Amino acid sequence: MKTRYYTVITGLIIAFALNAQDQTQAFRYSQFYPVGTARYASMGGAFGAIGADFTAASQNPAGLGLFRNSEFTFTPSYIINNTTSDYLGQKSTDIAANMSIANLGLVTTIERDSWKNGGLMNVTLGFGYNALNNFHSTTLMQGVNNNSSLLDNFTWNANNNTELDIFYEDLAHELALMPLDTIDDKYWHYLEPYDAIDFDGYGQEQTRIIEKRGYTGEYVFSGALNLDHKLYIGGTMGIHVVRFYEDIYHEEFDFNDLEPDFDAFSFVEYNSTRGYGYVFKLGLIYKPIHMLRLGAAFHRPVVYNLTDDKFTDLNTYWNSNAGISDGYVSSGMFSKKYTLRTPFRASASAALLLGKIGLLSAEYEYVDYSMSDLNSPGYRFSAENITISRDFTAAHNVKSGFELRFNPVYVRGGFQYYMNPFADKRNGSDIFVYSGGLGFRFNQTFVDLSYSMMTKSELYGLYHYAPEFEDGFEKSYNSYRRSNIMVTLGYNL
Repeated sequence: MKTRYYTVITGLIIAFALNAQDQTQAFRYSQFYPVGTARYASMGGAFGAIGADFTAASQNPAGLGLFRNSEFTFTPSYIINNTTSDYLGQKSTDIAANMSIANLGLVTTIERDSWKNGGLMNVTLGFGYNALNNFHSTTLMQGVNNNSSLLDNFTWNANNNTELDIFYEDLAHELALMPLDTIDDKYWHYLEPYDAIDFDGYGQEQTRIIEKRGYTGEYVFSGALNLDHKLYIGGTMGIHVVRFYEDIYHEEFDFNDLEPDFDAFSFVEYNSTRGYGYVFKLGLIYKPIHMLRLGAAFHRPVVYNLTDDKFTDLNTYWNSNAGISDGYVSSGMFSKKYTLRTPFRASASAALLLGKIGLLSAEYEYVDYSMSDLNSPGYRFSAENITISRDFTAAHNVKSGFELRFNPVYVRGGFQYYMNPFADKRNGSDIFVYSGGLGFRFNQTFVDLSYSMMTKSELYGLYHYAPEFEDGFEKSYNSYRRSNIMVTLGYNL
């Protein structure tokens, strides 16, 4: 079972709760932070009841019904991810930047004079793309470890299972990092304390680098109806595309030359996911009075068809008098296909129009991450789905925004709060997004600018060195700050 449905023992462990990549995958592809247009981003994404923005196709498709003209928008996005880690008392920082397309959309409005007497006023169709998540980041963790080694994880698993995992222990054993004591029938490694040569053990410098790349994006095919300028109803069929790549580099170096034979090893784990999914969304907006708009939307679960690829490799380096040659070995590439069903999402929103002054908006979203479900032919993921239902909870997310009008200039600001969805709150954190921007209108063209900053933190477990104990793992406290600069170029057709 290990070789076909692999389990990540190192690298993707989320402390205290999750021990498998499958649960982590389910959570990663169930989280959405829509980017869309610069106007949407600058106002905190609280657009459920505002409408007349292409991002509505991914949030509340009824908002397309508020368009009065056909429109084309294009939004490039520049993201900068700053990470800070605190591992073994040493703080490290890293940065990663990425340029991408946040939005590309076309909206066309069909209006007939005969409809203006009441009832159906116009029909709006929308086609295009909205970015939902960006995975680009680099995290550096570094420190001197006097307590354990990644090899402790390898030897523990080798001594407590009937076979060696082809991604981990098997590599270490093949390159002599983890020999088998044939007398005791027990595996050991070179960084363990060894009384015969008065070696206290450990003291090696560790470096862990995690590089992530990729995105989740949505191609939308949407339509909306305007009923008497009072009620707006819309629907979207969305096609999701997932591209995710993760490289985990782990190195341990005997920089003080404490061990007579061992010098260093470098272990690398490569993970990637690609696939597609589909989703259906419904929404409505109602105007009880001219200055008030109320919105609601429901998103059915996204059903993904995904393929994971994985391989690991190991390099070893020995002192010149060790009598052991430096070596390299790889697990080879392994793949698996499966389906992921994400939770449904429901939202309620309101917007208050303040005449020519501007507007205020707010939105609430409900999503229960414990309802994610994995499946594949020949394997039911029963244990993984039980863990998902146990370790995740419902999240209550809130967005708010404002817009002030000083024609032809618009000033905007917003705030987003995403609730920590882990049952054990030590695993993650609440996510906060602060944003602001400007808009400029020139006859048929417009330009919107936005800046947003997302903050979050996590307790990241590098590896278990004594899995029988709750606290028997090495952990790093990581914090993340993501800045997103966006420009939307628009044209009214």
